[in-house]
Amino acid sequence: MRPLLFTLLAVAAVTASACSAPPEVCVEGSSRTPTPLAPDPKAGLFAFTHAHNDYEHERPLEDALAQKFHSVEADVYYAGGLFEVSHLGFGARGTLKSLYLDPLQAKVDERGSVLGDGAPFTLWVDLKDAHDDLGDALAHLLDQYPMLTVFDADGTVTPGPVTVVLTGDRKMKEAFVREHTPRRAIRDSNDFSPDDPPATSAWGFYALDWGRYLSWGGSGSVPAETSERLACIANKAHQSGYRVRLYNTPDTEAVWQASLDHGIDFLNSDRLAELKAFLESR
Repeated sequence: MRPLLFTLLAVAAVTASACSAPPEVCVEGSSRTPTPLAPDPKAGLFAFTHAHNDYEHERPLEDALAQKFHSVEADVYYAGGLFEVSHLGFGARGTLKSLYLDPLQAKVDERGSVLGDGAPFTLWVDLKDAHDDLGDALAHLLDQYPMLTVFDADGTVTPGPVTVVLTGDRKMKEAFVREHTPRRAIRDSNDFSPDDPPATSAWGFYALDWGRYLSWGGSGSVPAETSERLACIANKAHQSGYRVRLYNTPDTEAVWQASLDHGIDFLNSDRLAELKAFLESR
């Protein structure tokens, strides 16, 4: 019954999303012309690779690094003082510390950067639940890792080889950046508006649900409306100092190319080897 229940809930969520009007992203004065991503001088187009739900791969983190990915995502539940990595809150394969923070710090200590190319790496921590002591526990954990970018309340940012971005539970991530400074994490928002204020040392990323903002299924040519909406989101975000990730994306070459062409900063994928081959062919 459990798989059937999850399937029904997923279908209901998709149906509800499809029936609601998408948020307004293009307003008068919006730049609707796509601005392609320029290859990073150190990592090329691989600087934009992102492993969605990385922990579900056979070798968490290691499989992504083997394919030259520069960003990974880990869902975490707080339990007994530990941040357990799991999608549904049970069957954890390890902790944030054991699966990600310790291995990443070891690689930085050995190579100077995670992949040895000098390019920055992003670790997205998806907070799946809320607890009163979660923020203090997370701050204490992250403070043990000198590789992490440090953010101060006065806007000062001390870049490190790895940047932690908090996503997921809105109240928890907002409370964390409000209550802890200096801190070794920044937050995202799952909502975009053309009226959003400029990015700060507390909030510097967007993680947006593809199905909420776009209707294209990811095959064939990019529809004009999709192109315009992607351009409006990316151009405004970059103008304001944000970086953009889309999730629940169709995992297709057409979407990967559209993301590159429209300036979406993270190529969200579960198909690690296929995305690597795609980028190597560019």
